Amino acid sequence: MAERTTNRIARIAQNIPLFCLLGYVGFQWRNLLSVLFLIFFIYSISKNVINVMIDSHKMPKRAFVLLTFFDIWVGLVKLSQIILLDISYSRALLNGIQRLGGKVCPNTEVTIHNINKEIEVYVYKPKTVSNKGCLVYIHGGGWMFLSARGFNSSVSYMSHYLEMVVVSVEYRLAPENPFPAGLTDCYNAVQWVHKNSEMLGVETDKIFVGGDSAGGNLSAALSLLYRDRQGEPLDTEASEEESIKRPPLAGQILLYPVMQGFSRFHGSMVENSSYFPPPSLGPGCQSAYACGTERFSNVLGDPGRMKNKVPKFWTSVVDKKMADEGEASIIKEVKKLAPHGNDSTLDEVIGNSYIFPLHAEDVSNLPPAYVVVATADTLRDEGEWYARYLEQNGNTVVFSEVPHVHGFMMKYDTNVLARSELMKIKEFMKDNSSGEKSN
Repeated sequence: MAERTTNRIARIAQNIPLFCLLGYVGFQWRNLLSVLFLIFFIYSISKNVINVMIDSHKMPKRAFVLLTFFDIWVGLVKLSQIILLDISYSRALLNGIQRLGGKVCPNTEVTIHNINKEIEVYVYKPKTVSNKGCLVYIHGGGWMFLSARGFNSSVSYMSHYLEMVVVSVEYRLAPENPFPAGLTDCYNAVQWVHKNSEMLGVETDKIFVGGDSAGGNLSAALSLLYRDRQGEPLDTEASEEESIKRPPLAGQILLYPVMQGFSRFHGSMVENSSYFPPPSLGPGCQSAYACGTERFSNVLGDPGRMKNKVPKFWTSVVDKKMADEGEASIIKEVKKLAPHGNDSTLDEVIGNSYIFPLHAEDVSNLPPAYVVVATADTLRDEGEWYARYLEQNGNTVVFSEVPHVHGFMMKYDTNVLARSELMKIKEFMKDNSSGEKSN
């Protein structure tokens, strides 16, 4: 009964922003729309407090703050989709809210560097360094929102507690810059770390990649691409020195990652539908990232429309009783790096492991993985599925499920659960920084 009530409240709240947030759009704080926005804000907080209190996952009560932020996010995305709000304004507002999250860690030095004409990276150097490795961190945001700058506080504390250099990538966002732009930027950031390892004070056989949500997706995809290219630069005109074969990545840190576009009607998508991200949000963001439009937003996540395009993981990892008819046919992996922009076919999108890592047919010889999922998260199952899929194919995997909501790995200075998980990741990175891995 409680779960049904929670779901009803959440469904109502996720649609209210379409009207209430218009008040904020005009920056008019004395009109009716502004009052509606404030009513929504208060209502959203109240709804999420109730949600957390009656939830069976035993989450920290402060989880309602994250859920309220995500309610606003969903409202802004919906407004953007129906062209009532420009996406650049949505980004600016969300980035502003995000930067209210805290200050940069006083024990971490932050510098900004240009890896090329378009892309910046934020380099975090802690006062105490116990690991000569480097984590290339990729922020989340559905491939369309948020920024590396907005993650300044969290990543600076991450660097401090990990006691290692962290490089955060300001990659290009969709839909203006669809796949493979973001992945290319992150791959080039790893190459930049290799080229500047002496300046950074890091050892090139101890480079990790990691990220949250869509950043977890990009991290997993980068690991696949790095394996396939054996670490070689994407630039075909790179100098002979730059084209030297790189050491394998030391590991991948995947925090509640987006991993598949096959089904949004499975366990955690239904069980946690009152939480973020709502199942209805994913297909639009995935389509915008894959081809720059919403062309596939009505197809992605619907197994009934993809009977002949079933990814291998579905038959090898997911329980048979959840399987749909016709799953004997497994789509062949697309070898090309990118679909053809707006002319992409569904086969090129759903079969491209660089877009959906869980759809890959070959996940062997990948770097060790630390996969974190949140119990009250619609993406919980696909993170676990990827961990199992990697393990089935002979990879080293550490899987951790934390009783919290999507996006909890932040504010490490005050968030006890997040800091505790980060300390486990620190040990994982220490154990995989020997440079003796075979993959």
